[in-house]
Amino acid sequence: MSKLTLYNSLKTDLQTITGIKHVDLWRNQLANEDKENPFLYPAIFIQFMPHPFREKGKAGSTQEYDLIVRLHICFESYKDTDTDILTLTDDVFQKVHTKQYGDFNKLLRRNEEQDFDHDNVQDYIQDYSTLGHDTLASNTTTATLSPVITATINTAAQI
Repeated sequence: MSKLTLYNSLKTDLQTITGIKHVDLWRNQLANEDKENPFLYPAIFIQFMPHPFREKGKAGSTQEYDLIVRLHICFESYKDTDTDILTLTDDVFQKVHTKQYGDFNKLLRRNEEQDFDHDNVQDYIQDYSTLGHDTLASNTTTATLSPVITATINTAAQI
């Protein structure tokens, strides 16, 4: 399962939280508000933190990696009360913690912090860890044999 599939599944779940008005991939929208397409608050942005890959399986056909998924839960400071913010961040935790998507292990909350370095916006950050697995784009090999025989072999079984 790719990060794209993880992103789409997580986005779909986050959009079901009452009060969330926008979910998107993190592109540092808060620092670039004047260049971004407009969006409504509260908003959640999904960020995949940098991570190294490890080879797993025969011939490196699978890679695994420890992934931190960072959620930026963003509020307009002057429109939301403290209890609204805490309620919504707790709702995000309830929706995401221990959720499992495809070949990724359960998402487990590992960190929370607040970022106040944005004008009139609070960025409440939650980090979730998971173990990801990526297989090569193709798990099949096609070969031509003599006499002419075309065979498709599923290499995923070698893992």
